[in-house]
Amino acid sequence: MAEAPGSLGQSTLRWRVLRDPPLPGAVNMARDHGLALSLQPRAGVLRLYRWGHPTVSFGRNEPSEGLYSEEGAEKEGVSFVRRPTGGRAVLHHQELTYALVFPLGAFGGLREAYRLVNEGLRAGLRRLGAVVEVAVSMGPSLPPDAGACFRHPAEGEVTALGRKLIGSAQVRIGESILQHGSIILDGDQDLLRRLRADDEPMPPPATLKSLLGVVPELDVLGFSLQQGLAETLGGSWAEDGYRSDEKMAAEKLEAHYEDSGWTWRF
Repeated sequence: MAEAPGSLGQSTLRWRVLRDPPLPGAVNMARDHGLALSLQPRAGVLRLYRWGHPTVSFGRNEPSEGLYSEEGAEKEGVSFVRRPTGGRAVLHHQELTYALVFPLGAFGGLREAYRLVNEGLRAGLRRLGAVVEVAVSMGPSLPPDAGACFRHPAEGEVTALGRKLIGSAQVRIGESILQHGSIILDGDQDLLRRLRADDEPMPPPATLKSLLGVVPELDVLGFSLQQGLAETLGGSWAEDGYRSDEKMAAEKLEAHYEDSGWTWRF
């Protein structure tokens, strides 16, 4: 495929696009991590996926033990998992999750790469007619114990009308960067607040349904995001499947992400 025009990143990476059906939280995190461990030179991966049932994901260093009602979560059909990336808690429900894996230094430093990825996501959503922006400085970064991810926008994240639409997190794994995030389609994060009994009322995030009037078809949304990222990050892009080494890496990591000791960090 031809190089994407108008690239801000000036990248010549070969991007593979993977699309997964809804999966358990531990499998989703293991696949993202496995892709980062298995990344080939001058290559990048975009993975688009859903979750098999409502799942709360914690940031890598976020306190969790004793803060959430596991009994309440069981009644609501909610499970928990901890991400390899930083940030704060997200309820994965009525959303689409993206994951990008690319070489360290491909787009400058971590902050610049974070900004460029979100510029690409914004470009993709604008193709659908959504009026969205990338947040400018929102003051000091919030600590891991500051509560739910979608409570406050952070610098560089995609917002609409001052409310967060996409919550993203990033980590370096070897010589790879993994950035993944939740794109809210509909609903809110109030269930997350209810499971954390000490949390204050939380304003709802922006949603694609509120911006567009309808929830876009997932295939259409995914292709628009791919186009926006290609325009911004450059390189060649093609649909693909998992390689055997990626599958093996992910399968080895599943036990780690299923481990309650990791999830609750006790």
